[in-house]
Amino acid sequence: MIFDELLKKDVSKEAETLGSNTGIKTVQFYRTDVTRTLIEETFTFIGETLPAAEKYVFKEVPSSIETLKAQVAFIDLIDADNILNECRQLSERLPASLSVIILGSVDSISVVRELKAFGFYYLLWPVTKIELGEFIEGVLEQIESANFKNRRLAKRIGVVGTRGGIGATMIAAELGWLLSHEKRASCIVVDNNYLSSNLDIFLGVKNREKRRLNATEITGNMDDSAARSLLTRVSPRLDYLSLGLNNESSSDFHETNDVIVSVLKRDTNFIVDDLSASVSFDIKAKMLVKQLDLAVIVMEPTIACLRETSALLQSIKKHIEESEQRKTLRILLVLNKHRASRFQSVTEAEITKYLSTNIDVVLPYEISAEEVLVSGNKLSSGKTKLGSQLRSLCSLIVGEQTSSPRAKSLLSLFSKKGA
Repeated sequence: MIFDELLKKDVSKEAETLGSNTGIKTVQFYRTDVTRTLIEETFTFIGETLPAAEKYVFKEVPSSIETLKAQVAFIDLIDADNILNECRQLSERLPASLSVIILGSVDSISVVRELKAFGFYYLLWPVTKIELGEFIEGVLEQIESANFKNRRLAKRIGVVGTRGGIGATMIAAELGWLLSHEKRASCIVVDNNYLSSNLDIFLGVKNREKRRLNATEITGNMDDSAARSLLTRVSPRLDYLSLGLNNESSSDFHETNDVIVSVLKRDTNFIVDDLSASVSFDIKAKMLVKQLDLAVIVMEPTIACLRETSALLQSIKKHIEESEQRKTLRILLVLNKHRASRFQSVTEAEITKYLSTNIDVVLPYEISAEEVLVSGNKLSSGKTKLGSQLRSLCSLIVGEQTSSPRAKSLLSLFSKKGA
């Protein structure tokens, strides 16, 4: 078979990593697994390479930094007997070019001022993942070149369907529900199909007509209140944006939609774009890299879809390598077995071999899925294997460690050489 020949390619090289990162070398010196885990999960959440991790031993810190050639160091002094004294001694031993972030539990302005005199950042413990992520991004931004744009608070996630009808819309809705209900984060789910869509049904929104903007609204200035007036409230932390066409083309209107989202991103934690293959404009790699922080690539176990997925991943990689703009794009590959096994023409092993990368999450076939959705329930709220895997996908997105061996295997990142 032709497909057998396609699989006979050299896969001896390691799987290429999929997005880029700052390239800034970081290290954390931890005292407890709690701080170590939070820092690692936060770095994963913001799409940066994990820092090296060393157990905190005062006298070994300088040599470790020198060996690792670190540019940023996180030092856990949460339970230190005398945080100022310890920092004073560290400041005399560490390179002046090193950015040092001290984690401490002393809530005192005098401590902050003293550490600032040492040239150290101070972060009061305990801290949430979002707060820590913002703090880390701010430090990294100061180190990066001046022409690098600020990263946004809202992480923009695109659920990209490589073919129509393979579950991208369902996954987008489930992620919106999980992020807002289980992770307790504010979230906006964006419908990019301006003609027709089932996203409202998956979200449980009843009798929702697409909002059609007039020419004045499209060309006028879009402020926070105007943008938020376009949203439909699904639940206290979950909103839905669904716009429709009048006479505009889908590609032109998508730019308008993006302007609205760029305003909304200031006031939310996550934006989930439904980019199923049923949208009426071409989903190009350039658009994905420009707009998204994380792309969830959805495929089904068929030869045609496998080849389309490979082409999309290669297109993203090529665009990142040829672009002069420094950009981070996390990629998560989801295999959705949404039909019975007799309709599956390729195995997981064949997919992994052909793409030279691992599958991050496999959504198993669930015969009762349609019945659950029709009843108005969420697939991810059930105790099925499908629900469990949807929750694992959400955990990967926010950088949490999961118990799934598969989930630990790969957080796909395309690496731009020389970034």
